Amino acid sequence: MHPLECMPFHELIYFKDVDNLQSALIGDLRRRTQIDLLNFYKILKCGCCSNSGGTLSPSMHVISIMYMLAQEHGDLINLYNWFQSFKSSISSSRKKWLKKLASLKKRKDNTNPQNNSEALIQARFCRVVMELQITGLLRMSSKRRPDYVQRVAFGV
Repeated sequence: MHPLECMPFHELIYFKDVDNLQSALIGDLRRRTQIDLLNFYKILKCGCCSNSGGTLSPSMHVISIMYMLAQEHGDLINLYNWFQSFKSSISSSRKKWLKKLASLKKRKDNTNPQNNSEALIQARFCRVVMELQITGLLRMSSKRRPDYVQRVAFGV
């Protein structure tokens, strides 16, 4: 009988460093999710966002904008303040988009485009908050403070 270490390619079946093996198999999903949300431009290969230097840009992905805004708050995040900062960060690109959409539409609508854009921004905000809750980065605060969400994960 020969020891396993003497066999060729024994590294394929025999591994001594258990900590590295556990981190490779289990991974740190929450940390990876946070890093991906902050460095989304590497995954999307977006040139305009990588040049922004960590500042908010209207061309960024919505969930990344929201997560970067959440990083500016503490443990509890006021939903109204978070929504207002989100709304102001994407308002410039949204106005251009609505003008283009209005020029493409030939039919006459009696609805106000300002109300439609406000509803669209609010719907995107609610969707991102729900996605951040599903990923485990946020949770709803207690019944005493229904207008707040609580950050679960801090720092990368």
